[in-house]
Amino acid sequence: MNIRHAFILLLIATATMVSAQTKLAIAEPIATGGLKPEEVNAFWGILESSIKSEEYAVVSRAALKQIMTEIGLATTSDLLNLNSRQKAKLGQIEGVNLLLVSEVGKFGTRVTCTMRLVNASTGEIDKDKAVNLRCKDLDDLADKIDVVLERMLSTDKPQKPLAALLQPVIKDDKAPAALADDFGLLFEPTLIANGYPVQNLKNVTKILKEQGLGDLDSLEPKQFARVGQILEVQALLQVTVTQCEVLVQDYLVEETGNMARVTVGSLNAMLRVIDTSTGNVAASIPAMVRVSSRQMDRQMTRGWTGDDYRQYMVATAINDFFMPALVTVKPFAK
Repeated sequence: MNIRHAFILLLIATATMVSAQTKLAIAEPIATGGLKPEEVNAFWGILESSIKSEEYAVVSRAALKQIMTEIGLATTSDLLNLNSRQKAKLGQIEGVNLLLVSEVGKFGTRVTCTMRLVNASTGEIDKDKAVNLRCKDLDDLADKIDVVLERMLSTDKPQKPLAALLQPVIKDDKAPAALADDFGLLFEPTLIANGYPVQNLKNVTKILKEQGLGDLDSLEPKQFARVGQILEVQALLQVTVTQCEVLVQDYLVEETGNMARVTVGSLNAMLRVIDTSTGNVAASIPAMVRVSSRQMDRQMTRGWTGDDYRQYMVATAINDFFMPALVTVKPFAK
C-alpha cells in the first residue's frame, strides 16, 4: 500500500469515527435564582469540560445558538416547552442529536441542580435520564458532575440495585404515630417513580427474626451482608427521625396591631443507605426541613391541618434531600 492510499484510508476512518459520534449540545444553564451570572456561566463551562467520552462530540455554543434561532427559541427554558412545530423542526436539523438542559440555583444554603436530556429527533425529554442534585456549594456540585454525566450519557441501561425500604425509626417521643406511615406511603412510590426498584416485603422485622437476626441497629457489617442475602436486595434504606413538630403560634402584626396565627413545623431526619455487598453504611443523608405558613402559598395551605404540614415536610425531606443524594451513593452510583 502506498502512502497516498494509506492517507485516503486514514481520512475515511477519521470521517467515519466523527460521523459515528453523538452530537451533544450543552445549553446555557437556566438560572433559578441565588447565584451570580458568572457562577452560572462557570457551571456551564464545567458541564462542557466534563464530557470525556469519545462517543460524544460537543456542539459549539455558536452552533447551538444558530440551531435555537432556526427553531425560533429565545432562551434555554424554551427547549423544555417545545410545541409540535418546533419539535418537528428540531428533528430536521442534522447538527445535533442530544441536548443537555440544566437548571441551577441556590435554595436556602444549598445549591440545587436539575439536568435533563432532550432527544433532538423527537424533541422529547428522556424522563429516565433526569437527575436532581442538592449540594453544599458549587464546588461540591462540580465534584459530582463527572459521575452524574457519565451515568446520564451511558447508552447501557443497567438495572438499578434492588432495595428494601425498612420501617422508619422514630426517636422523637412527641412525634405522632402516623409519621412512620407517612414516610412509608410517600418514599416508596417516589423511589419507584425515579427508577429505583423496591423489594415488596410486608414485614422485614418478622423475616429477620425468623432467621435469628434482631434489631438492625445492633447488627455488625457482616450481618448486614447476610440480611441482603435473606431479603435478596443489594441495598437497605432506613430513615431515622430525631425530631418532628408542628406548632400553631400567635404573633403580633405590627402594621395593624392585631394578633394572627402562624403554623410552623420542623423535621430532622437521616436516611441511612447500607450496601449489602459489603455490609457497610454507604451514606448517611441528613434532612433538616423548616416550614412556616407565612412563607408558603396561602392558596395551597388553605384548610391545611397539622397532618398536612407534617406530610409536606416528609415529602420535602424525600424530594429535596434524599432523592438528589441517592444518585451519587453506592451501590446506586455503580
